[in-house]
Amino acid sequence: ILNATIAMYATCTISLRESGPPLFRAHDLQIEEPYCEDPALRRLRLHHGVYERVVRQFNAGVPLPVTVETSCDAPMGSGLGSSSTLVVAMLRGYAELLGLAFGEYELAYLAWEIERVDLALSGGRQDQYAATFGGFNFMEFFAEDRVLVNPLRVKDWIVAELESSLLLCDSGVSRVSSSIIDGQIANITENNQVAIEGMMALKRETIAMKENLLRGQISEIATRLGAYWEAKKRTAAQITTPIVDKVYETALGAGAGGGKISGAGGGGFIVFFVEPRYRISVEAALRSIGGRIYPCRFVEGGSASWKIR
Repeated sequence: ILNATIAMYATCTISLRESGPPLFRAHDLQIEEPYCEDPALRRLRLHHGVYERVVRQFNAGVPLPVTVETSCDAPMGSGLGSSSTLVVAMLRGYAELLGLAFGEYELAYLAWEIERVDLALSGGRQDQYAATFGGFNFMEFFAEDRVLVNPLRVKDWIVAELESSLLLCDSGVSRVSSSIIDGQIANITENNQVAIEGMMALKRETIAMKENLLRGQISEIATRLGAYWEAKKRTAAQITTPIVDKVYETALGAGAGGGKISGAGGGGFIVFFVEPRYRISVEAALRSIGGRIYPCRFVEGGSASWKIR
């Protein structure tokens, strides 16, 4: 995985009360929910899942009378890793509250385990590591849960050029990534050769793009974004939709050099490479069909926590 973190954040504030059941507030979703014993009735599944794991593993099963308040800059279904970033943020908050010393690998793995094992939500594991480590990283995933995160030393002028050449467009379509990922898994399990070759092409493009990034080969990055998108569409039928195709074709028609959908696909955000001279025309074209434009501003730092006394 080749990944970089941008200036969109998930935040969590945990307040310890004298008594009472846990209370969860997701301000961006405008949901307030007390702790619920029945998983089928929970709306804030991530909040419940993180709380239960922390209490079980780090507080000897003793309930915590906490108020947990969260918000996310990226909307649900954006494909920007908002769910995993939120889990990492909540774990950071609990670590600060209970005096837990998590290493980066330990924190990212715990966040992955809560989502994928405890809550049985389908998905990858790069988002948890990206949110924890921050910055530009080349991640390698091996058998038996072995992960290596390799920080990349990207020159300042390359970062500046990327920031002036990349834009994020909200396609206006939210999606449930788990169903798309389940389709990809089924294709691989069933030895679907088109899907497998698509996966191998994604790997090749990622490795090549890492070299382009470090060498400052900007035009090659634009070309590889397009090649990556074509390969990704071969991995599952749900990757693209007519609306996504319309957004993509509109951007290319207005001057974008290439792009790819963020996350699993099916909707959410699309990142486009646009030469600065074409940026205004591309943004205007995307807005004309209802697209919402966001800038790409890269940040180096990963997750962080602190106390307010």
